[in-house]
Amino acid sequence: MKDVKVIAKLADLQEVGYQNALLLHALVELLEARGLLTKDELIGSMHELDAELHHRIQQIAGPAPYEPPVTPLQPRS
Repeated sequence: MKDVKVIAKLADLQEVGYQNALLLHALVELLEARGLLTKDELIGSMHELDAELHHRIQQIAGPAPYEPPVTPLQPRS
């Protein structure tokens, strides 16, 4: 029974992740359509924030044995 609960919680987390991704995508599209930002600006900001957070984490915990790849948003062609 414990395994079923864990699987159900994972499914709930997956749904929350999907809804958050949908919300962020819609928000970026609206901001871009209104001329408030471009996807290139957003991607640049993401990279800066990622580098800053990665640096802070390394200062606290030391280097990680494995770093998963980051898949940034890709601007439309």
